[in-house]
Amino acid sequence: MRSSPERAAERQAASSPPRPDATGDPRIRRPTFFLLALLAVGAIWAAYSNHFHNSFHFDDGTVIQNNAYLRSLKNIPLFFRDATTFSSFPTNAAYRPLTSASFALDYWRGGGLDPLTFHVTQWTLHLLLGVLIFFFIKRVLVNAGLASASPGLALFGATLFCVHRANSETVNFLTLRSEILSTLGVVGSFVFYQYAPKWRKSFLWLLPATAGAFAKQSAIVFAPLFAIYVLIFPMEAGGEIAPTPRKRRFAWLRLSAPAFVLAGLFYFLQGRLGGPRLIYGATPPLTYFQTQTFAWLHYFRLFLVPLGLSADSDWTVITHWYDTRVFAGALFALLFVGSAVFYASKRAAGRAFLFGTLWFFVALAPSSSFFSLSEMINEHRPYFPYIGLILCLTAVSGDLLFSREARRPSTGGRGIAAALAVLLLTAHAAGTFERNRDWRSEETLWKSVTEASPGNGRAWMNYGLIFMARADYGNARFCFERAQALVPNYDVLEINLGILEGATNHPAEAERHFQRAISLNSNIAMTNFYFGRWLHENRRDLEAAAHLVAAIAASPADLDARHLLLRVYRDLARNDAACSLARETLKIAPGDPESGAAASASCAPR
Repeated sequence: MRSSPERAAERQAASSPPRPDATGDPRIRRPTFFLLALLAVGAIWAAYSNHFHNSFHFDDGTVIQNNAYLRSLKNIPLFFRDATTFSSFPTNAAYRPLTSASFALDYWRGGGLDPLTFHVTQWTLHLLLGVLIFFFIKRVLVNAGLASASPGLALFGATLFCVHRANSETVNFLTLRSEILSTLGVVGSFVFYQYAPKWRKSFLWLLPATAGAFAKQSAIVFAPLFAIYVLIFPMEAGGEIAPTPRKRRFAWLRLSAPAFVLAGLFYFLQGRLGGPRLIYGATPPLTYFQTQTFAWLHYFRLFLVPLGLSADSDWTVITHWYDTRVFAGALFALLFVGSAVFYASKRAAGRAFLFGTLWFFVALAPSSSFFSLSEMINEHRPYFPYIGLILCLTAVSGDLLFSREARRPSTGGRGIAAALAVLLLTAHAAGTFERNRDWRSEETLWKSVTEASPGNGRAWMNYGLIFMARADYGNARFCFERAQALVPNYDVLEINLGILEGATNHPAEAERHFQRAISLNSNIAMTNFYFGRWLHENRRDLEAAAHLVAAIAASPADLDARHLLLRVYRDLARNDAACSLARETLKIAPGDPESGAAASASCAPR
């Protein structure tokens, strides 16, 4: 049982939280710290200085480039009511209104589809997240008994997160802004709670995480993360420490419950407002989970050694539970968590290590547990979880170098540690700079993917599209045939084979591929659009119109389908239909030049 002086000390620690300034380390004076912070920002800018003009990739085509709803800020309220506005691809219509709103703002600021505007926003949000991570890690380290060293360690950790080579995918792939915004919300709520104790009883600190959930649903894991945080660091409960275990549990529940209530409400909201054709994945949950056990080990390895990166992995399902990879992943998780629990039971710094470990696994849960997704792994998935590993690294470093409980190394030893930190940051910044080159264009990206993941059929198909654009049909066919051997029932590949056969004057073969794509029936809007385009090119406009109407019905945001149908109606002299479609499109995308011209031509009084 604790003595009265101990309780008094705990009460003072809880009611008088450490000052959130950056000068708590007597070894880092204020001017020195600010100089280091400026150098850190410079390193982050240098790491991404060659990425600002990189092109759109992957889902950027349907979420940004071909999304009619982004063309007007007037559609922002609609984003919060209708998830089909998120993407012109119906199966990707997730409820992420805040992400769509940010893209609409970028479209407005840049005067159109200017990649520079979108990338500047993306990088700025990434940098802002780094600032919040600094304050977050600093406070956790203070709670773990590393107050004197917390500013320097937190600056190192935040900088490492921002320049880490494995995080380059999230910054380059614009649609993944949802990852950055949702993570900003989670860390923002932690920082709000940590540094504004007077506002804790109002629960306003839940607002950033709630906003993050409107960018991506995964932000709702703030609830279990916060519950774990208060459990590991009871001094953060606010006010006086409860004198009995029962009252401590009640205080913990009182703080944690509202976050879980909000998480449950938003999970329900996401289910109700998600697009009607939204598909995450079809792999059985248990099969997906056993594959993810090895993915945990893979993501941990990428954190330590971020080599062999692939923007589109060729990983496949691990079908048997007795596969050695399943055991390797499960053993890694058990050893990692077990060692963290043991460390926390022995040393104050171990509590920060334990919290970082649990953060890693809890933050991975939405994408790497039982919730099946279409791809087995993606390099952007550990973006949010890596904050936990950063925390583990800073906690261990602080314990070895600065903890009062540890035997402190000599000044020379700390100098070596500082040099190693600078070397690590420099290596990551250089690696990120190099990785940005792979994202420069569609050609550089898919070339790198086919080299890193040669078993990926989609990669070979997309690489073939580069040759199609050059009318190099021989190499395009080679790539498509490589893809067909790997994914024989891929409807998008059938569409591209149809386009290839049409371009090489094989109309019967082209139509056969289009019809097979329709029979596979997982991309209704896309298949009908491309089949309709081919029919229009072959002067079969009545059939083309029917397929384009079906494409727009499945995907109202598809601006390309709307433009093509306007041209088909013009050729069919169907002015009334063209006028109606043009006016409908202008309501969604005011100022759209093609729809405006069609409206002027077809809606003019006769």
